[in-house]
Amino acid sequence: MKGPSSSTSGWLLLIAVAAATGIFAGRHFSRTTASARSGRIILFYQSPMHPWVRSDKPGQCTVCGMDLVPVYQGEPGFEKPAAGLVMLPQGSPQVVGVQTAEVKKKPLVRTLRVAGMIGEDESRHGIISAPVEGRIDGLSMNHPGQQITKRQPLATMFSRTLLNAANDYKLALAQGEAAAEPHKRRLEQFGLVWEQIKSIPTRQPEDPYFGILAPMTGTIVKSYVAEGQYVKEGERLFEIADFKTMWFMFSAAEQDLPWLKVGLPVSLQTASLPGETLKARISGIDPNLDDMSHTAMVRVVVENPERRLKNKIFAEGTVDLEAPEVLVIPRTAVLWPGHAPRVYVEKGAGAYQQRELKLGRSGDAVWEVLEGIIEGERVVISGNMLIDSQAQIEALAAPAVTMPDTHAPAVASDTAMDTFLKSAAALGSALASDDLAAANAAAAQLTPPPTAIFKSPVPHSAPDLKALRQVFLPWSQELATLAAGLTPRPDGLKIFNCPMTGRLWAGAPAGARWIQFTPEPRNPYWGAEMLDCGVEIKP
Repeated sequence: MKGPSSSTSGWLLLIAVAAATGIFAGRHFSRTTASARSGRIILFYQSPMHPWVRSDKPGQCTVCGMDLVPVYQGEPGFEKPAAGLVMLPQGSPQVVGVQTAEVKKKPLVRTLRVAGMIGEDESRHGIISAPVEGRIDGLSMNHPGQQITKRQPLATMFSRTLLNAANDYKLALAQGEAAAEPHKRRLEQFGLVWEQIKSIPTRQPEDPYFGILAPMTGTIVKSYVAEGQYVKEGERLFEIADFKTMWFMFSAAEQDLPWLKVGLPVSLQTASLPGETLKARISGIDPNLDDMSHTAMVRVVVENPERRLKNKIFAEGTVDLEAPEVLVIPRTAVLWPGHAPRVYVEKGAGAYQQRELKLGRSGDAVWEVLEGIIEGERVVISGNMLIDSQAQIEALAAPAVTMPDTHAPAVASDTAMDTFLKSAAALGSALASDDLAAANAAAAQLTPPPTAIFKSPVPHSAPDLKALRQVFLPWSQELATLAAGLTPRPDGLKIFNCPMTGRLWAGAPAGARWIQFTPEPRNPYWGAEMLDCGVEIKP
């Protein structure tokens, strides 16, 4: 069989080129004609949900299946989507469940829960010592707890030194007041009060005893002497405390010190006075921090006129802290996917932009914002976990999509283990924020573990936070064990332990661990009730 002649091959090539040219011309004519009829020129077609998906002709988005929409010359359309912008379709369940709040300036309020010991006012503690050497021949008070008043007799003492000084004073009086004055001062130095000195001239010769009187009103807290005991000058006899005023002492963490100041009110409760709340105020803050715990001791003065408070009893309290007006956002608006906190700002109907923030102090319900957002903008406070999940899905999908005339930047994808750990940490973060809707959504979006098989059931949606936490806790314990064995540990991954979980419900373990990607503890088991309760477990 003979092959085709050169002339035949040439004709075939010419026909193919003509056909291709005709098809291109037809398409170009059709697109240009359609644009001409509308009076606008179509640049390309773009997905409204995934702006990096573009095409030179109509079609569907390869990620979500929505129809591509035309982008016309001279109109912004979706040509340059804002950085970090996430768009949800109008009327979708995701949009319906999203709630926002306005960023405002207002006082930053925080309740600091403290615990410590109520003890005596150390500035009103007294020690009674022997004024001279001698023998204790009688005791009026001899055991701790006895109430005494100023100038009340405590003991009687026989002392040759006192007897000689008293005789010298009596003899000097016969020569006049001026001659007796030095002897009077000596008796005062020996601890005698004026009433005792004044009675010396009328004392009976057979009375060799002198009384030791209380120098202050208070309570005997310790006795060191017994009847018949010989004592030396300066030897300790009694310790006395005035319990009309007490001190409540508690340790303040370093991050709480900027809030505390002298004069702040404190409300106290103690088991020894059930049902009562004591009102007091901070009277002093130790400027020296403990080397190990980095805490400072804070002193609170508590009035105790009826002496109902006993010495060295345990008490709990709250300090109402308040700072001047600052720019704040609700705590539920903040997500902590890594080292930097972020929020989603509403940019329009169904459009939300991701913002990284620099946060200041934490209040009961709000965070102080230092950088990243301005007053008057609206942030997402409910449904932000859903928006963040959508943003992560788009970020993972974006690099795999390539369309003509597309210049979307490449997005680095995490490893399977990192993705799994971050989805688990997102569930813990939602529980720490007490956001049931976000926690259920995060539980539904948990990615499967790449290597580990968990004995505990995987968390699932629940009707309330307690039920979800009961499923989450044992699973989180196993997750923390898995994370602790990773080498190397993923960047930013931290493991914390809460020593208070035994009080959550019957049968809960005394301590439980969890993972997160933020530096400060955010307890998923207690939420706002004890958000900071946790100690980091170092690798």
